[in-house]
Amino acid sequence: MATYLVLEPADGAHTQANAERVVFLREKFSGWAFVFTPFWLLRYRLWLAFLLWLAAFAAISVLGAWLGFGPYAALAASFFPSLVLGFEAVNLRARKLVKKDYREAGVVIAEDLETAERRFFESWKNAPVKGDYPYAPEAAPPAYPETKFAVASAEQNIIGMFPAPGQR
Repeated sequence: MATYLVLEPADGAHTQANAERVVFLREKFSGWAFVFTPFWLLRYRLWLAFLLWLAAFAAISVLGAWLGFGPYAALAASFFPSLVLGFEAVNLRARKLVKKDYREAGVVIAEDLETAERRFFESWKNAPVKGDYPYAPEAAPPAYPETKFAVASAEQNIIGMFPAPGQR
């Protein structure tokens, strides 16, 4: 099973145009971001992350050469920033989309992308449009449900599930 982070346009309108702009990001290690780090960062226009990766790559290479490590050790150490970006690729893309006027619409667990899209859009088309997603504040479930143990009354002398001493 895979977990997908779903981002939708921030206006929240449930229209066909917005449905086509919904983005599904699978939360997993990104091999493409690890192997082709600079190209991957530039493809998704993550300029600041690209500059930070480039600075880290250069600093590790220069530091390795300055400390006298061989060229292979410096090269191996230079893969560390790419490894970090491989693990953080989904979070970087999600933050970029949130800054570009998207919002998190939910998380879907499914076997593949097609099933995730089907599950999300089944609930998305029935969700209310007004107010905060996923429901309007007046339709929110109560914070403290009414149960026979929730409130202690004076005549019952009950605190939680335990009666006062001497009572049954």
